[in-house]
Amino acid sequence: MASQYIGEICRYLLAQPVVPEEATHQMRLLYGNGLRAEIWQPFVDRFRVKIGEVYGSTEGTSNLGMACSYLLCCCDILLKSRYFYSAVNIDGHVGACGFLPISPLTKKMHPVRLIRVDDKTGEVIRSPSGLCIACNPGESGAMVSTIRKDNPLLQFEGYLNKSETNKKIIRDVFSKGDSCFVSGDLLYWDRLGYVYFKDRTGDTFRWKGENVSTTEVEAILHPEKGVADATVYGVAVPHREGRAGMAAVVRTGDDPGDDDEFVERIGARLAASLAPYALPQFIRLCQDVDRTGTFKLVKTNLQRLGYKLNVPDNKVYIYNNKLRNYQRLNEEILDELEQGQYPL
Repeated sequence: MASQYIGEICRYLLAQPVVPEEATHQMRLLYGNGLRAEIWQPFVDRFRVKIGEVYGSTEGTSNLGMACSYLLCCCDILLKSRYFYSAVNIDGHVGACGFLPISPLTKKMHPVRLIRVDDKTGEVIRSPSGLCIACNPGESGAMVSTIRKDNPLLQFEGYLNKSETNKKIIRDVFSKGDSCFVSGDLLYWDRLGYVYFKDRTGDTFRWKGENVSTTEVEAILHPEKGVADATVYGVAVPHREGRAGMAAVVRTGDDPGDDDEFVERIGARLAASLAPYALPQFIRLCQDVDRTGTFKLVKTNLQRLGYKLNVPDNKVYIYNNKLRNYQRLNEEILDELEQGQYPL
């Protein structure tokens, strides 16, 4: 038997007390994405299953597969799906979500590549010729996959929203006139060929097994009275899958009321407008947010800060699921958070 998983489910299962009944299951293979490296082997040892970790998207033109031998036995399925155009690793390498052969042929024949991007802005880096720069083993980059109209398996149909479609397509990638689907994620390609998910660079992050749109959350914050600027991003939290949402908010100078009242007001607006998984778990009140020369928000510095408390003129709030409101993050709560004991 086989079944699908998301990493958050595996974490929940592993956190449960051991019971005799769990040894009687007939499951031989679990396939999916988001299984964290630190719980991968304990999960396999406890539940005696093979893991098929994959990376990709439903609408994308190619995917990466980190599959075990059971997946290879399903060769008919592989040949009829987009996994035919993916690198498949059969040894279940812990933490990896795929494999790209280190070979000159990879550059010529394989539709999946990693390209260099700016660490701070997430923007694609181009050579003097105007083309993108392919990553070498040992480097991190954004995954791109070839779009070809003459091959049904490599077509990108796009979304209903044309502007959203255009965000996922970059042109003049490896030759003038070509186009690729860009995942918006940062991956690491090691010197053995294994590929690891590193971070999201686009306008989404993943939390509680769901994709959260940062622009959707920002659109709720911006019209609120007293908000001069706001940006939303995901931050890593120990012992948690994915990224917890965080909103960095700059107050206007003429808004009455103290910071706690202000956070209570915008918190109520967020809770009334968003699904629970999309609700920011943290709010950082700050003096300003960085922008590029073209006025695009730079979130990388804020992401590195995470929920640190030692930033002058900043206040950090955390969502309390029991009280259903935000409270000031202090050292005691921070310690619970670091130990994985605070209920997010």
